[in-house]
Amino acid sequence: MYVTEVIPLSTLPPNVPQVLSYYHDSFLQKGAVVEVLVNNRKVTAVVIGSTEIGKHKILLKKSSFELKKISRVLSSEPQVSDFQFKIALWLAHEYVSPLGLTLKHVLPPFFLKKKYPLWKGHPSTVGRVPLPTANTRPLMILSRAKDSHKVLTPHVEKSTGQVLIIVPEATYIPYFEKYFTSAHIVTSATSNKNHYTSWVSAENNTGRIFIGTRQALFLPFSNLEKLIVIDPQHEFYKSDMSPKYHAANLAKMVADLYGAQLITVSNMLGMIRSQTVADQEAKLQDTIEAWKSKLEIVDLVAEQKLGYMGIFATRVKESIRESLESEQKVLVFSARRGYQGIIVCQNCGFTFKCAQCNTPLRVHQGTDLVLMCHRDSTTQQYPRFCSNCHSSNIKAVGPVGSQKIYEDLRRMMEHGQIPRVPAFILDTDVTQNQTEEDEVMNELQKNRTAILVATQKVFSYIYDHNFDYVVIPQFDSLVSSADYQTTERLWYQLEKLVDFDPKKMSIQSYHRPASASPQRDGQEDLQKIAGHNYEELYERELENRKIFGYPPFSKIVKLAYSHKNLTKVKQEGRLIVEKLKMAAIHLRASEFVKISETSPLFLGKDRGNYTYTIVIKVLGTSPKLGEGGPNSFSLRELLRFVPSSWLIDVDPRSIL
Repeated sequence: MYVTEVIPLSTLPPNVPQVLSYYHDSFLQKGAVVEVLVNNRKVTAVVIGSTEIGKHKILLKKSSFELKKISRVLSSEPQVSDFQFKIALWLAHEYVSPLGLTLKHVLPPFFLKKKYPLWKGHPSTVGRVPLPTANTRPLMILSRAKDSHKVLTPHVEKSTGQVLIIVPEATYIPYFEKYFTSAHIVTSATSNKNHYTSWVSAENNTGRIFIGTRQALFLPFSNLEKLIVIDPQHEFYKSDMSPKYHAANLAKMVADLYGAQLITVSNMLGMIRSQTVADQEAKLQDTIEAWKSKLEIVDLVAEQKLGYMGIFATRVKESIRESLESEQKVLVFSARRGYQGIIVCQNCGFTFKCAQCNTPLRVHQGTDLVLMCHRDSTTQQYPRFCSNCHSSNIKAVGPVGSQKIYEDLRRMMEHGQIPRVPAFILDTDVTQNQTEEDEVMNELQKNRTAILVATQKVFSYIYDHNFDYVVIPQFDSLVSSADYQTTERLWYQLEKLVDFDPKKMSIQSYHRPASASPQRDGQEDLQKIAGHNYEELYERELENRKIFGYPPFSKIVKLAYSHKNLTKVKQEGRLIVEKLKMAAIHLRASEFVKISETSPLFLGKDRGNYTYTIVIKVLGTSPKLGEGGPNSFSLRELLRFVPSSWLIDVDPRSIL
């Protein structure tokens, strides 16, 4: 008789044991798969160890519970390797996720399917992790998107081992597949058959180059030499579903696990990576020069004094006309989707809000104008009078959206202000799936002269398209968020637009020239960005983050609790805040663990639920979890006081 420890492939609350014990008649190898009962529910589990029951007699006699028997053995042969266990354990530790959930995420989609046996014919590799070679500092390459293959080709050609290229979204893959032929492709849309072929090729070292989204990080490489991450700042690398990990961070762990060199390719370093280079923890290869685009900054305040009332300033209209007459392509980058902003009563100030989310409804255009909630996508008829005072004096205010910009451009064509050319729009309202997006961009590609109105969805096509002229009609709307990463994201979007290789870029802004105001207005910063002079910008931004305790000078955890009952949400939130503060004191971590909470006056509402948010900052770089030192502590130990009804998000996309 043996006591067998297993990891159930199920979501267990983070504050309960993640490894469970059962008994079985015979010895089971590590990696074997069984079926067990968890709360009278049949669950698949993976064995991590078996010991003779005699070695546990004393503990079993003192135990207050009785061991259950393993229901049945699904595979006595190991189906899970050490590298999968290591990745799952790292994800569970780093992102405070249930271990069973992370292990299930690491396993391939064809796991336990008879047509696709894992490790069959290769028993010597089961449970083996390749020994790391000499550790090489990560290499960070700054390059324009369309030059990525040029900077990567020497590294790929010199490699004698396997190379993995990770991209944030599948639309990037054709570009790299064109230059690195015979590559194995792995994404969430890959069929089980093709995924299994790539899996076996990685494990047998019969495949050399692999390209994929974050799913490719879980392939069982036998000779991985280079791990390349494209565009590491892309938001798609952060998982929306649990475990909420960041694939660029996981890539570093995987590279360390295999002893491979980590290479990142992007158009800017960003705050955290710039600090890494400054600390000489990574090498930098900068191939980017100053913008070739002519940068024009249009002061909308001055335009309004001259009677400007439209979306485009007079000289921007003229530039659009000249570009289209010269048979060029124009991109109008919109900060907002939809038609217009929100509806406000000019008489009493009432705004129309979503009943389920309590957020202002925005104007959208379908067959007729409607009001839409950007959180739950519910719509209602465009009002004719105020619901509060019944005044008919209501007006749409705020930044216009992509639909309004598109309509304005069509009107300009009808009135002969600009040439009649094919005009397209790309946003989530008009193009609601990948097929429709591809159709729009393919039609755009067929036309020598055209104009496209697009939100940031256009960045998915950065490798395949060029625009001669780029217009940002509402630059100030790009920085409307109050998140600490707003400035960095603005720089990132500007660099993305330049990757379309425009000859000219016009930015419309309400900021006054520097000489007209004693305050810094951002136009000087734009000139620095255009000149690729980020040193001062990074230094200033890092100083601000250090003062307020934001990454890279802290680790951030976001907790969220939602319920329809407002009173319950407030009570639950206050209770957990007090528990966490007491826990921080008990762990002697109150000096560097700062806990902030949602003010009861500003509780968010989403789809009928109120949401209470708690933000935890672990200040300083010294308390690296599990590394010892005077301030070292376990983040999981702190968060074990958080009930399973709360969502835990480590390194969130936004703290709002």
